[in-house]
Amino acid sequence: MFITVVGAVLLVAGTWAAFRLAPRGQGAPGAGWFPDPSSTAARQRRWDGSTWGDEVVDGGAPADRGRRFRGRFWGPWVGWVAASAVVLLAGTTVYRSTGQVHVLAATSLVGMALFGWAFYRFVNRQLALDHVVRPVQLVAVAAASAGATLLVAANVNAWIIAGPGIRTATATVGLVEEGTKLLVPLVLLALGCYRDPRAGIGLGLASGIGFAVAETTQYAYTLPTATAPSFCGGMSVSPDAGSVVAAQVQRVFLVSPLHWLWTGIACAIAWRLWHLRGRRGTLGAVAGFALVAVVHSLNDSSITAFCGHPTAAEAVGVLKYALLPAMYLVFRAWARTSEPPQLIARTSRGWTPRHLPTRTVTATTPVGSDTPAGTGQGTAPAV
Repeated sequence: MFITVVGAVLLVAGTWAAFRLAPRGQGAPGAGWFPDPSSTAARQRRWDGSTWGDEVVDGGAPADRGRRFRGRFWGPWVGWVAASAVVLLAGTTVYRSTGQVHVLAATSLVGMALFGWAFYRFVNRQLALDHVVRPVQLVAVAAASAGATLLVAANVNAWIIAGPGIRTATATVGLVEEGTKLLVPLVLLALGCYRDPRAGIGLGLASGIGFAVAETTQYAYTLPTATAPSFCGGMSVSPDAGSVVAAQVQRVFLVSPLHWLWTGIACAIAWRLWHLRGRRGTLGAVAGFALVAVVHSLNDSSITAFCGHPTAAEAVGVLKYALLPAMYLVFRAWARTSEPPQLIARTSRGWTPRHLPTRTVTATTPVGSDTPAGTGQGTAPAV
């Protein structure tokens, strides 16, 4: 009951804070015509101030699309990864020597938060998310999502496990947990704030990170006491200190990142479609949610599917690690469609927008631009 109350408080307080702190202005740069980043041809594409559209005009200089693994690919985010590793090393060392579960919980919470923040700062370097959503707003969203985790996802999953059973729980976990993570971003969107596609990506990542922090901290309490959910009967992880530490470190770096990648994908798809198409984009937004929910459930169900077949289970467990880079690539593909013009050629080429829809405009002077098509390009403030 105490955890449920804490979850409710975090959900309400975090959502209220995120709403009160919501940005009221436009992101940078403003609308204009820029060299088309999705093409090597000499043409321009319309940037509407929030994301790339489908209108293109011939002429102008080809876009400089940057080089791989250069520009803003590397940066201070690496230091946050190192900080997470240091915290986990120090905290788990203390836990091994003392057996204090609260030490493990605090270590998991801080280490998970730092690693999630490292990824967010990496994405920020590619998309300039700070233009449309501030760190304090992200903290509020993450806290609200952590509260939703404790209040909604934890209780619903526990009820399903206690009733229909673990197999049903792994089949429905995608719907339950992805729905929980999208709860706060969708409420804020419905309240009329954070509608910029990049703000949506920021909220999705923050919500996923909040969920990951709450879930990882919960596991820090349940693994040592052998009360964590068991997929195939018996103990999920041996409660000795070495096994628990290994499981937590694996969760921080290889398992929990899927949470913010899944939610980031769903928000990147939904916010872009709603921005460009309005209500007509809802079907695509729902399809994006269904995609990540199904992948999430298949990921968990693959464990219960091979109970009693240890060799197959081990092989699937190894193959599942390919899901992390695969989900990153899907997230990147959708997120980069909103990369601002002033960052094109300054980020890694892997983050350059590609496969954008194209509709040729025949107007001599594009609407909303002071530069005739084929004679120049729009302007953008420096970052």
